[in-house]
Amino acid sequence: MAMINLVAGVLLILFGLRFLRKGFARVMGGDMIDWLQDFTRTRPRAWAGGVAGGVVMPSSTAAALLSVQMSRRGNVAWENVLAVLLGAQLGTTALVQVLSFDLQAFAGLFIAVGAVLFLYVEAQRPRGIGQALLAFGFMLLGMGLLGDAARVLGSDPAVSNLFAALGQLPVLFLIGAALLTLLMQSATASIALALALVASGQVSLTMLLLWVLGANIGLVLTVLIAGWGDLQGRRLGLANLLVKLPLALALAALLLHLPLAWLEAFPGALPQQAAWGHTLFNLAACGGILFAATLGRWVRGLVPEPPAAEPSGATHLDPLLLQNPALAINAVLRETLQLFDHLHLMREKAMLALSEDGHPTELKADMERRRRHVLDVCKELVEFLDAIPDDSLDEEDQILKETLDDFMRELPIIVRTLGPDLYGEVERLLRDHPAAVASARPLLIEAAARLSQQMNTVARMLMRERPEFGRKILERKHENSRWLIQAKRTQTGLPYPAWEILDDFQQVNRRLSGVAYVYCRNEPEVEALET
Repeated sequence: MAMINLVAGVLLILFGLRFLRKGFARVMGGDMIDWLQDFTRTRPRAWAGGVAGGVVMPSSTAAALLSVQMSRRGNVAWENVLAVLLGAQLGTTALVQVLSFDLQAFAGLFIAVGAVLFLYVEAQRPRGIGQALLAFGFMLLGMGLLGDAARVLGSDPAVSNLFAALGQLPVLFLIGAALLTLLMQSATASIALALALVASGQVSLTMLLLWVLGANIGLVLTVLIAGWGDLQGRRLGLANLLVKLPLALALAALLLHLPLAWLEAFPGALPQQAAWGHTLFNLAACGGILFAATLGRWVRGLVPEPPAAEPSGATHLDPLLLQNPALAINAVLRETLQLFDHLHLMREKAMLALSEDGHPTELKADMERRRRHVLDVCKELVEFLDAIPDDSLDEEDQILKETLDDFMRELPIIVRTLGPDLYGEVERLLRDHPAAVASARPLLIEAAARLSQQMNTVARMLMRERPEFGRKILERKHENSRWLIQAKRTQTGLPYPAWEILDDFQQVNRRLSGVAYVYCRNEPEVEALET
């Protein structure tokens, strides 16, 4: 029974962390990346924004992925992106500080208040607060189950002998904590498990702090793995590794030779001392921001730009066009504009299914075919753009090349959102909430129409008909974002799949606007909108 409580406690904590993150996203209107983007003008603001983001979004992996997305736009300095990431990882330690106190007796109160807000209040922000309170209550229940299991297991001689053996093998203990964190993909959950094991009476302060260091090493590896699929993600994860791994190993070596009296200087009992160790470690790691320029040079040397490859044949691009860079840029622009037709069709077909209350079986296959085609074309265009020499282009064509490259970096997420994600959400809305479709349909159709207008404006700006389109894109982006957030907050009885569809439109709206920052960065109106 103790082992069942142990597993159930861990699962409750992991579920609570995920539910807490979604609750805070609901409170903020699902616009975290825009919120963080506003903090990246200077390095101190980037760090402060990262800390605040980590407090309200207790997931360092999610913060790392958001940081990668910001770095793709090209208008955020490397040092500022690293400051956001290190600040966010420091901010996530606030939750561990709270969990280190014995609050299990209040779990019922958090769950009761959270359930009332989440179940019976229609406004999105109070529902998000209720969801966060529910999640915290679940985590406290998990801590309680872990503590009960630890007390039962602590009386078992075999378990006592196991902890005694681990105390003699500190390196193995450190590695075990890192692997467990990697498996959970959450340093907070791993450290919460260690804090609960204090109830067994078998865990010393030295072992607890070694676990904290191991959990931070595991988190570093988690961030590296999470961002490995993207060039900027690999570089950011590697920079995080170069900052935190040597620090963790040095502190582990110091910890094994430091008198216990020094360690006991941390305030509070064992759980609070471990929480302070976690916070101070991440605070010390923030010193890596001072060496961000050097780290940037190192990681760019370790993870260089990939070599240009031959076109794959998904487009009609002729390699001979590379002999005339201006013609090559125009050819890429032509292929890019054709991709907008596919994006429009994917959106229109999903909305048509919603309007007709039907989901034809061939729609899913059609969505998948278009998604694969867009991704194949995108890959080839990126390779073709990389092969165009910058020094052979005039200033206008250089800006257009940067704009097209920036759009290609965002395109995989845009096509996934308008393809499989939108299809699945419309399908769930029609299947699970048929009674709510009629009331939700006008709102969703208007949101889709707004997105279509933004896509048309972006396409016209890429054709360079008028320079003021960049300002129009940013104005419409902010207008659409405000409208979507207000719609989610005020629409009563909106089913969750419809809420997800609005979230998807908001994400595409945000990603489409990124091209304006590159193409029109010298326009005074656009600079005013950015600030």
